[in-house]
Amino acid sequence: MKTKNIVFLLLLAAALVLTACPNSGEDDDSDGISWTSENNGTLTVINNTSKDMLIFRGQTPNASTILGGVRAGSAKTFDISDDVDDFDVGGYIILRGMSKDEYEANKTNLANARIDYSAMATYGQGKKFRAEINPAYSGNYYFKVTNAGRIGMELRKDSPDGEKIGYLPALATNYALYADSTDDLTIFPVYVFYSNTTKTVTTIRATSFAESVSVGPRPTTDQSVQTVRFPNDEKVQWDQIVGNIVYPVAFITVTNNVANQSSRFAAASKVYFAQNGYDSINSGETLTFELKAADGGQHMNLNCAIYGGTVVVAVKDADGQTPAIKNGYDYTVSLDYTGGGGLTDPASYTAVITEGAKRNVENEIISL
Repeated sequence: MKTKNIVFLLLLAAALVLTACPNSGEDDDSDGISWTSENNGTLTVINNTSKDMLIFRGQTPNASTILGGVRAGSAKTFDISDDVDDFDVGGYIILRGMSKDEYEANKTNLANARIDYSAMATYGQGKKFRAEINPAYSGNYYFKVTNAGRIGMELRKDSPDGEKIGYLPALATNYALYADSTDDLTIFPVYVFYSNTTKTVTTIRATSFAESVSVGPRPTTDQSVQTVRFPNDEKVQWDQIVGNIVYPVAFITVTNNVANQSSRFAAASKVYFAQNGYDSINSGETLTFELKAADGGQHMNLNCAIYGGTVVVAVKDADGQTPAIKNGYDYTVSLDYTGGGGLTDPASYTAVITEGAKRNVENEIISL
């Protein structure tokens, strides 16, 4: 009897422990899908929709490529170091987002399942990436797009710098994208590719309104939806595109060497977002930004702001001059504390910019 009482008390204690754990049953569901953030993760996905979403890696979703799930209206950090072979070196993956309900309804044939979200994400040791699922592009209306090019592209609303509608891999045909209304959309292509040689992302924005397409989304029940195509001009061949590419931005990689302070990279009051989706550079972190400049060089008053923006450090070249930034070129900026004044004295810091080489599209392109 005494032994039975001890066993009963142990079972009761275990039950109380499980009841007290708020994440009990939340980490893994019946399909083995994890919904909680993972320690040391570098990929953060923010789900702003009202649907629980599953995130897949790779072009075609299947059960073996599920990274995990993100609850509606929440965010999750993924540790993908064990999902790729070259995490220490760095690379890119294609992300696909599918609602949990859609997954349940199409488990036996995920090729029939609707994909609500698509993006390209970079990874690597210490390299963070932030992706956001926008409910405006996961509604009950849709259109189809074909990418006739040999590299992937992001589709942007209304301008080359507009909201991200979705991502198309190279040579994707009749790919469905979604919207929350039938309002006409003007879409600009932004070609995106990752160089395995330089371990950098290059984006090539449209330079003419003629490169855009317009389309009116239709109900998902409408099977007669026509496909819009990029490039917009069907007579244009891919070799012509590559041969006439003009970079509309410069690529500036900033390293923050200041202890205990994150930094924002800005021009006057405009704060830039890095390629990985973040608007601040943590201490010890290195992020790359894209700035519109000029082919022949444009003098730009850039700065690195620390201490919540109260300390602004002007970016200067090695001669202490305002830099002339040229489109298509790589630049590096090193933000350092040099001393000589107080911690909140801008004169105690330097942000030195160095010009590198111009990027070469033909040498860099890796087909996605």
